[in-house]
Amino acid sequence: MTQEEVVGSLLVLGQVALRSNDYESAFDAYASVLKLEQNETAAYNLGSFYARGLGVKQNFAEAARLFHQAELLGNERAGKLCGKCLFDYVNDGLEGKTPAELYAAMVMFVLKVYPEAEDQKAEVRNGLFAAGATHFNQGNYAEAAKVFRASAEFSNDGYAAYYLAQLYNNGAGVPQNDLVALYWLDCAVDNGAADVAQADRDGMLEAFRQGLTDAEFSAAMEELANWCETGTPDVPANPAKAARWHEVAQS
Repeated sequence: MTQEEVVGSLLVLGQVALRSNDYESAFDAYASVLKLEQNETAAYNLGSFYARGLGVKQNFAEAARLFHQAELLGNERAGKLCGKCLFDYVNDGLEGKTPAELYAAMVMFVLKVYPEAEDQKAEVRNGLFAAGATHFNQGNYAEAAKVFRASAEFSNDGYAAYYLAQLYNNGAGVPQNDLVALYWLDCAVDNGAADVAQADRDGMLEAFRQGLTDAEFSAAMEELANWCETGTPDVPANPAKAARWHEVAQS
């Protein structure tokens, strides 16, 4: 038999097994196809098995890799499912992960799923932002804050910092704190989101100036500077920002 004939037979075997809900046999058939050639049908079906845990242990990163492979072979639906797997991957065990751990996990995801990407750092940043935005749009603000924090702190994502500032400003999913919001708005301005963040940053800073006495304003800015020096659960250690807020306190 030619390779083409072998592949055709394996695809038939996989389809028959799939119709019988014999997922393990179907998995083996489609996996055998991929050992012989890049194949859209096999990659798509194997991605579905990994995503749902059918015939194999559930693995969202592996599912995304296979869906992306199918997408590159022309399957547009596979691209959307790859995005869903990214969200499921980020969301798996999210509550117990630190922002640093989330960032590291996304780095591993991108290396596995998008090895051909020219700018993998951008893929990491975009993946985290997409997951955070999905949580935000669903009203899952605590989860959104954690994911945005990972992207803002470790990917220097200005738009993630902007959304994180909004959550702190409104006390949505995180404790309400305008000083923390000011910090993240300032980071947003510095990291490419001045178009949405600068007016808010400048307006909030001016509100502090107008609403406090000179001594109170200086004390508030020194407090923010001290947070940046030592780090807190809401503000990471950032010597450059500490220097900035010490300077503002004296202005």
